[in-house]
Amino acid sequence: MKDRAEARTLAADAYAAIHRAIRSGSLKPGQRLRFAELQALCGMSVSPVREALVRLTAEGFTVSDDHRGFSVSPLSVEELLDIVNARKLLEGEALRLSIEHGDAEWEGHLLAAHHLMARLPRERDDLPTAMREDWEQRHADFHRILISACGSPILIELCGKLFVRADRYRRMSVSVPKQNRDVVREHERIMTCAIERKAEEAVEALRDHYQQTADAVERLFQTEEAL
Repeated sequence: MKDRAEARTLAADAYAAIHRAIRSGSLKPGQRLRFAELQALCGMSVSPVREALVRLTAEGFTVSDDHRGFSVSPLSVEELLDIVNARKLLEGEALRLSIEHGDAEWEGHLLAAHHLMARLPRERDDLPTAMREDWEQRHADFHRILISACGSPILIELCGKLFVRADRYRRMSVSVPKQNRDVVREHERIMTCAIERKAEEAVEALRDHYQQTADAVERLFQTEEAL
């Protein structure tokens, strides 16, 4: 039992290390993943690395080819729009239900999460085209709490998986130049409408928030294709 628990822990650590490298861009979209390099990255043997790759493939972060092994999943406008449309549908409904069922404690948690997120800049001081990790954690907390009162663990789980799938595209959006948007105000509008129990306006604000990110990243794809 102890050996099995240790193996699960090693696989979880390997998953976290590889996932972090994919999210940060250290492992780039389409890059072939070599076991020797991943073992060095994770500091462990091949077995937990392979188990981590199986999990990452199931979650859509890596792809497996019988002949070439594993590689980082590519990014595309098609996947971006698929993720965004699914988030609009599922998280919009989850938010609507949270507004219907959420109590004063939910409101307090939401206010606190927004306050903590708003106190940090989104971009890194040393690299304005990259996202701060502490902001991203608070951002994740805000969106998690926003739908936490919906009453459906399955819906929450699905929304959480989509949030993670959107992460690489969200990070791309920070590097898009000349964006005419105010992310702080976007989050504030979502929160205010939710607290005031304006369900339709809150859902519209949430969906508009996701669409603006999608539009920014789509422009970036178009710019890169034109080069």
